[in-house]
Amino acid sequence: MPVQCYTNNMNDNDLEQINTVDVNITSESIDAHVICLRENGYKVLKKTSVITRYAFFFVMGAFLMGNLLQ
Repeated sequence: MPVQCYTNNMNDNDLEQINTVDVNITSESIDAHVICLRENGYKVLKKTSVITRYAFFFVMGAFLMGNLLQ
């Protein structure tokens, strides 16, 4: 059976041949993925960390613009 590359066009017969697997996601599996991503040089932030960072930059930018326009 030839292996389909994701860049090839797939027809209905190819789509019917796809096998699926049920996967249970646990906190341990998420931790393992985060560790793997960090070992490969990626930064992984919690959603609250990203929101806090954006809020900080927004307030800092508003402060600087207020000082520059004054």
